[in-house]
Amino acid sequence: MQNIAKMITEQLRNPNELDINLRMEFGPFETVHKWKRMSECYEFVGARRSKHTAVAYKDAIYVFGGDNGKSMLNDLIRFDIKEKSWTKMGCMGVPPAPRYHHSAVVHRSSMFVFGGYTGDILANSNLTNKNDLFEYKFPSAQWVQWKFTGQEPVPRSAHGAAVYDDKLWIFAGYDGNARLNDMWTINLVGENHQWERVEQKGQCPPTCCNFPVAVARGTTAGY
Repeated sequence: MQNIAKMITEQLRNPNELDINLRMEFGPFETVHKWKRMSECYEFVGARRSKHTAVAYKDAIYVFGGDNGKSMLNDLIRFDIKEKSWTKMGCMGVPPAPRYHHSAVVHRSSMFVFGGYTGDILANSNLTNKNDLFEYKFPSAQWVQWKFTGQEPVPRSAHGAAVYDDKLWIFAGYDGNARLNDMWTINLVGENHQWERVEQKGQCPPTCCNFPVAVARGTTAGY
């Protein structure tokens, strides 16, 4: 820090030599909070997209669905962090319908995809929100659609989703007519596939959509 202070002081004494793009070297901490652009992957197999989801499992990132500007997608592509290579995943079972603004979370060895917006965006037909839940089992590359008993959340997109205490938690989103601020949870272990509406206490957030959610020390936070 003394060297940095000396450098800045000398530059201020010589304003003609002052570089407006000052660079600070943080020694052994220089890689912390530092962005680095990855090398291009020429074998990239997935379409350019937006409104997709991305989750991390072991040494890979899995990207599902989204919108390529012409149509909705329901492919699953995998980026190997070590090899820096993309792979289009094959799968067993029936995958979710093409969609965007859905949610995806990882629990144990599975990815869970909930809700989202589906339909033909170019033809402007069959556009609807969904409240279905699909499990993708990483070890077997198998899609399984969950079936429920009892009440269910209203179909929605652009909602928040998180995993805590072996449960999937869904908050807010957009139902096609209005923004929401309800919360639902479902147990991801066992055979009892039943949604439960959460009675929220305290100062409940306003209706909202398109926001991030994170869990820290047993607390779910949306921003």
